[in-house]
Amino acid sequence: MSREPIIRQAQPQEWDEIEQLVKEAYEEFRPLFTPDIWERWLDNLSRAIHSDEGMLLVLESGGDLEGTVKFYPDASQAGMGHWPPGSGSMRVLAVRPGSRTRGYGRLLVEECLRLARELGVPRIYLYTGVFMDAARRLYEKLGFVRAVEFDRDPGPIAYRLDLGEGDRPKP
Repeated sequence: MSREPIIRQAQPQEWDEIEQLVKEAYEEFRPLFTPDIWERWLDNLSRAIHSDEGMLLVLESGGDLEGTVKFYPDASQAGMGHWPPGSGSMRVLAVRPGSRTRGYGRLLVEECLRLARELGVPRIYLYTGVFMDAARRLYEKLGFVRAVEFDRDPGPIAYRLDLGEGDRPKP
C-alpha cells in the first residue's frame, strides 16, 4: 500500500476514529484547561466532527488516517463566530502526533484553500488557540492574517485569508 498521502472526504463510519485522532492530537493542551472546560471543548469538537454540516476531510497515508480538518464553504455552518456572509471557515485541524513534521497539516489547509477557490469562496476565517503555536505559524506562513475584530476574550483568536487572484501560499 502506498505511503503517498491522499486527502479525501471522510465517511460517516470513520467519524469515531477521527474523533479519537483529534483527541490524541489535542491531548498536549489538556493541562492548560480546567477539567470542565476541557470536557466542554472535547464535546464541541465531537459535535463538529459528527455534524453533517461542512466537509470533513482526512489525510490518509498507507491506509492510516493521519490528519483531519473540517472545511465549511459557508462559515455560518461552522457554529463558531459570526463571520461575514459569503465567507468560508475551517475547524478541527489535527495531525496525529507521531505523524507531525511531515507537512500533513499544510496539505490539509491547502486542500481547504483549493476547495474554497473552486467554489468561489472569497475568504476563509478560523479560530485557533493562542497556545497553538504550530498551527498559528502554519496559518501565517500560508498568508492568513489576524482578524482581531473577531477574537473572543477569553478564548480563541481569529485569522482570515482573502482568496484574491494573486493570493497564493508561500513556499
